[in-house]
Amino acid sequence: MRADQDEASAVLDGLDLDTLLAALTRTRGYDAALRDPPGRRGWSDVKPGSINFLDLDERIDRLARLLAINKGTPGASVAILAPLGPEAIISILASLRAGLSPLMLPLHGNELELLALIEASGAVMAVGVSRVGPLRPLLTLRNLAMRAFGTRFVGGFGPDVPDGVAPLDMLMASPTLHPLPQMMERPALQIADGLSLQGPIALPERELLGKALDISRALKPTVSSRIVTTLVGGDLAALASGPGMAMLSGLELLPLGLFSLGDLEACIEGGRSVHLVLPGAMEPALAHSRLAGHPALASLVFVHRATDARSFPAIDRPDVAIVDIEARSARDITVSKRQGPSPAE
Repeated sequence: MRADQDEASAVLDGLDLDTLLAALTRTRGYDAALRDPPGRRGWSDVKPGSINFLDLDERIDRLARLLAINKGTPGASVAILAPLGPEAIISILASLRAGLSPLMLPLHGNELELLALIEASGAVMAVGVSRVGPLRPLLTLRNLAMRAFGTRFVGGFGPDVPDGVAPLDMLMASPTLHPLPQMMERPALQIADGLSLQGPIALPERELLGKALDISRALKPTVSSRIVTTLVGGDLAALASGPGMAMLSGLELLPLGLFSLGDLEACIEGGRSVHLVLPGAMEPALAHSRLAGHPALASLVFVHRATDARSFPAIDRPDVAIVDIEARSARDITVSKRQGPSPAE
């Protein structure tokens, strides 16, 4: 165990999400980094598309410089109200590049719960998306900004940005961008517990990448495969199994957003080997479905929450790698390999 910890420490020395993206931009710039599910327009009014590593880096840089205009103190908090998808991932990485600390707010929280998180974090800025199914996150953020003493900037992605909210897609296209501040050290991320809505809890990048490395080592993904995640939150389990592992392994990430069985089937049918990330509570339903036997499934990652009771049947695929993540809280997780990868991996 000690040897594994020392090896992991050596692997992670000097690494952060920006250095990983810089390496991917240099070596695989035109490969897809993020991809939308085909049904995205139906729940967000945004046309589905894909972003390669070069485009991802450019969008992150433009948003980081836009956030820097507001001159937040180093490490100041940026609240993010969006599902774990391209906008949220760009916002997280842009905040870190600008020397700010991103906080993913739980989409299912009510305004009082979200206000408590914003005030506890001291968020000076907030960004979000215009629609997630029946939810209107930008309207929520605008209301919260009027009640939160320190929040002085609200920006929004998407086609329907309300009055009083800065249209980020348009502003990021502007050629006039603010210089990035000089950073002595990168700030930590912040996370909130999706069950209790307690937080914020500081999450160092190294810890995020360490858990992503644990998952990646258990799955041994190939570069030609993709990660499909059904998780929408921003706690350590979701970040490590999605964007963390994708950046560390150089894989395409396809966040499903609002869950749709049709979208999930289409994503698995895409012609690539798939590493599928699901809540542990969905394992029995998957075991009963025809997707359980799909040849594209290379591995399964099940995230078990503290309140979930294990139920059966379990997946019966000896050829598929299975990893269980026990999430006891937003930051306290354990990664274990239930069974190893197939020989092809």
